[in-house]
Amino acid sequence: MTRAISTSKELDAGLHWKASDTSTDVVADSIGRLLRQADHLGGDHVSLRTMNLIVAPDPHRATAHQAGTRETALHPARMIRLIEHKEDRLDAEVRVRLIEVGDAGMHVLVEDINIHANTSRLAHARSLVAPLLARGLPTVAWLPGYDHGEVALSLSETAHVTVFDSDRDPDPARAIAFAHEVALKHPSRDLAWLRTLEWRRRISAGFQSEQAQGTLAFVPSGDVVGDVHSPSAMLLAAWIAVRADVNVTLRPGAGHAPVEGVSVAGMTISPGSGDPCSSGQLHEALDTVYAAPLGYEDALQALDRVAIVA
Repeated sequence: MTRAISTSKELDAGLHWKASDTSTDVVADSIGRLLRQADHLGGDHVSLRTMNLIVAPDPHRATAHQAGTRETALHPARMIRLIEHKEDRLDAEVRVRLIEVGDAGMHVLVEDINIHANTSRLAHARSLVAPLLARGLPTVAWLPGYDHGEVALSLSETAHVTVFDSDRDPDPARAIAFAHEVALKHPSRDLAWLRTLEWRRRISAGFQSEQAQGTLAFVPSGDVVGDVHSPSAMLLAAWIAVRADVNVTLRPGAGHAPVEGVSVAGMTISPGSGDPCSSGQLHEALDTVYAAPLGYEDALQALDRVAIVA
């Protein structure tokens, strides 16, 4: 009984390793050693991961690297955070911890790996993380910033799916250009697109009847009211244009949300209670790792069909 209590406390606290001026091969060895130590401690847990999740540096939001607890609880992952520092050396920290997954109370081992490196090392992020990836799992690159440079380019070469948020970029043209570029290379998940999900559901529901569909031929137009600089609003307007085959105008709203109102063929789509454009979190993007987001690439291709009123 004493040993069981000790095991629970040790795993709950997390098995920890830290080193300065090290190499990724040494870090990989430490991960294996901590996992073997966790197995030796015993207890009612399994080492079950659904993905490798690489978090790129974010110079604009330092707290981005504090995030991840909720994501790993919903999607057990080997999480590798890349953190930029000025020193010309590689520092690392590894923690193997126990989390509870699902309503059944299953306890799962996950690994948190922090890699601190300078700009020149991070430019080779692909080779930097390669020894640390758990084999046989999809690799997801989460880009929390918006000025995607060499790090994003390098990670996109090793990641199966790239996740980013176009709405974070203060330059919507740059954000859309990056979304286009990534979508052409490999699967991507844009949180700006996920934020339009509830609106798309309500628009589709509004045109289920043949009578409603018939109005599209007589009133081939649509209006989206919201933030004319928001990629979410632009993507929704483009989706309406290609899905309903109508001309769509994006008009400025009161500034309360990316999308404040929608009308298609004279039919006003009710926003319902709350903000149907407030979702689009990282955990929702991870939910779709194994399923491509339908309509996203079509919306990207149809952006030129949207007339924006500034």
